[in-house]
Amino acid sequence: MNVGFERIYPTPPYPATASAAALAGLKWDSSPNVVKEFKEYLKPALRKVQRGRCCFCRRLLYDDYATHIEHFVDKDQYPHFTFEILNLALACGTCNSRKNGYFSSMKAKRKRESRRSGLAFTPRCPVLASELPVGSPFPNNAEAFRWVSPHVDNFSSHIELLKGWIFLGKTRKGIRTIRGIGLNDVGKIEQRALSERLEMRGGTLSVLVGAIPELSHHRAKDVAAAVGKAITRRREIRAK
Repeated sequence: MNVGFERIYPTPPYPATASAAALAGLKWDSSPNVVKEFKEYLKPALRKVQRGRCCFCRRLLYDDYATHIEHFVDKDQYPHFTFEILNLALACGTCNSRKNGYFSSMKAKRKRESRRSGLAFTPRCPVLASELPVGSPFPNNAEAFRWVSPHVDNFSSHIELLKGWIFLGKTRKGIRTIRGIGLNDVGKIEQRALSERLEMRGGTLSVLVGAIPELSHHRAKDVAAAVGKAITRRREIRAK
């Protein structure tokens, strides 16, 4: 399957009205106009470079409210990277929620281990190969990351995307990313969406016509199953 884009390149520049210096020290959810202007500029700029696709699963991004500006490196642990464009990418709500959930569970696990051992808790960012010194610049080399970085790594060098939204890790970095975000659960979500799209169509012929373009993203057996389900569903409705 076509992944849409390999990495975010070129990196969008800062807007003239919201420079890195103007944003320094501010919080992501703070109210100054400069923060709002930065977000309003960055979303369409990233959407263009990412060709309208999620930085993780490569599905098309739809409604703006369901599209999140994702912080690849945890902004709570590294607040000086909050407005670093190399740390920002667009993600669908599903992937962003799963990534945040993974980060939270790992943090809770490390806290439990610290309590049991009696040692002080030290945070650990799962996407980084090693923790960064305080005040260090954002890394721009692939070796700095344990997960596939949207800005630095070529997606297809680490992850192969097959029909049916099946993700295969080609490297350790790719495998960690798939596992951390739960990318192979995307196939189940897309299968349900496929069935819903076909069931919303008119008669049997319309269902069959609608199934043809789905073959570019789904396996033939999955499309056939969805077609059968849609046709059966329509017959049940007519029989009532």
